[in-house]
Amino acid sequence: MTRETCTIATRGSALAVWQARAVAQRLAAVHRGLRVLVREIRTEGDRSQAGGTPLALHEGRGVFTREVDNELLTQRADIAVHSLKDQTTTLPNGIRLGMTLERGAAEDALVSREGLQLLDLPREALLGTGSPRRKAQLLRIRPDFRFAEVRGNIDTRLRKLEEGQIDALVLARAGLERLGFATRITQTFAMEAIMPAPCQGIVGITCRESDEATLALLLAADHPSTHAQALAERSLLRRLGGGCHAPIGALSRTHKGMLYLRAVVLSADGRKSIEAMGKGEITEAEDIGVRVAMDLESRGAVALLSESAG
Repeated sequence: MTRETCTIATRGSALAVWQARAVAQRLAAVHRGLRVLVREIRTEGDRSQAGGTPLALHEGRGVFTREVDNELLTQRADIAVHSLKDQTTTLPNGIRLGMTLERGAAEDALVSREGLQLLDLPREALLGTGSPRRKAQLLRIRPDFRFAEVRGNIDTRLRKLEEGQIDALVLARAGLERLGFATRITQTFAMEAIMPAPCQGIVGITCRESDEATLALLLAADHPSTHAQALAERSLLRRLGGGCHAPIGALSRTHKGMLYLRAVVLSADGRKSIEAMGKGEITEAEDIGVRVAMDLESRGAVALLSESAG
């Protein structure tokens, strides 16, 4: 790579391409004259979605990220762009997280066919989500809910809702907003009701560890407080041994040099949950994540996760 050109690897979904273009715009704004190219990759997760395989069956395998990061390792790209909540908690050898964009909305959101909020949905309503984390927390609120694994990109899911295949969808607010569907949101869930997935709303940019020139480009365009939040939430998830489909919620905030992290581990039916909080200097982000995870472990989180996986 030279400082004149940078090639981005990304998934080819509409949201992934939006994220890659946002990264390209950020880099171009910081590095005047930099030419940024986007290379779209079809991942195992995309193929599984097309074939109808539940993503939970691919737990921990990085189905939306592995092929994209492989573009770095084979030097066909200089950086890779990810929805960071999909990235494996341990990055492939030779790759590091070099930068994040400023965090978008972290919350989950409800989209219902008739504009109904969660408590107004009919009894035994069918909700479109395959996330064990979302299911557990929704069941905590309404044990009568039923769930359907709804595949495809956001506009495909919205079409299935309009066709009456489901009563409502639960999606990440950030994705809806980034693709222009904010007006479809009928309810945004407070953290106290539904804790988001670790790193939800964060766009992460990886590069080769050995590529010092690219790393310097990324660090100059980084959003430090979001990067710290990502490190804290990822270290918590890594310590707990949970992948992106485990019933674990986490969210950190930064203020005046401090980082505050809150996390929850749930049983599959939502009847059991363990919560913990921690805080410290932003520079301690990873340590804070580990400490909160250890607090959860000391109160039975490992057994609860094993029970949920079984």
